[in-house]
Amino acid sequence: MKKKFGRRPDRNNRPERTDRPQHPPKNKPYNKDRHFDKKRHHDKIRHERLSGAAKRPDNRPEATEGEQAPNLETRWLGGFEAVAKALTKTPYDCREMWIEHELTHPNIGTLIKQAKDLDIQISYMSRPELDRAVKGGKHGGIAIRASYDPAATFSEWVQGLDDARKKGLVVVVLDQIQDPHNLGAITRSALQLHARCVVIPERRSAPVTQAVIQASAGAALKIPVHRVVNIAQTLDLCKKHGFWVYGADASGKDAWDCVINTPCVLVIGSEGYGMRPLVRASCDELMRVPQSEHGVGSLNASCAATALLYEIARQNRKAKPSV
Repeated sequence: MKKKFGRRPDRNNRPERTDRPQHPPKNKPYNKDRHFDKKRHHDKIRHERLSGAAKRPDNRPEATEGEQAPNLETRWLGGFEAVAKALTKTPYDCREMWIEHELTHPNIGTLIKQAKDLDIQISYMSRPELDRAVKGGKHGGIAIRASYDPAATFSEWVQGLDDARKKGLVVVVLDQIQDPHNLGAITRSALQLHARCVVIPERRSAPVTQAVIQASAGAALKIPVHRVVNIAQTLDLCKKHGFWVYGADASGKDAWDCVINTPCVLVIGSEGYGMRPLVRASCDELMRVPQSEHGVGSLNASCAATALLYEIARQNRKAKPSV
């Protein structure tokens, strides 16, 4: 039989189906103003951004030329070595200590006593809670919450140096090093090769986290790591106070052909792009690690920093008069 085509039947007059069970409605109230409130909230934020109403909070200090960015960073440090050094080092202001339940360690009693003497709150937590606090880092069942607060900003420290303290002084400046393992390795080499401090930018740089502390073998807890707003202005500030600025660049001279004067600043650029143009223009001289003809063109940022720091230390030691 040939199928007839025509208008579809009126669905409004269809009989109700009784062959399927009717599911009861969910007892969840519907907020008819929910979408309206959400849209109004996003419209308000968008209006503030376009009109410039969203400004810097009043409690955040304005940065001036070459001034240090706020160094008050609260972070969790995990592991017995990191906790022990944080309790004894002045740059860290310890607030709270978390210990895993039923933790057994020969040094746990000493750390608890030091924490109680410093009026640090001690809490006993489970391992998952410690994992979340340290953000996946190794903690060994103990972690401490501390804020990094150096005694003086970098600009104040530079301006307070006299000629005797500037003799043989080396400062390492890192321009947008974003790999925490590179930051940790450079910090370790800087401490080992007699650098006084490390300077990193406030933005677009890896902060000092648990991964950096582990990569530096604890050196990030011993050497000051200052954060500044503007690297180029910071280099100009150093030059005004008698520092020589040397930049690591593949187009520079071989390091052993350079006469390195102190006090000096060694600038290491980012992993992929090197130094930015303004930072590069602020350098007094560019130098590189000598390579063979069959080299790959450049070294890792941490490897280059270690080699150049060694050359600076070698020339600095050679320049000292023998006793």
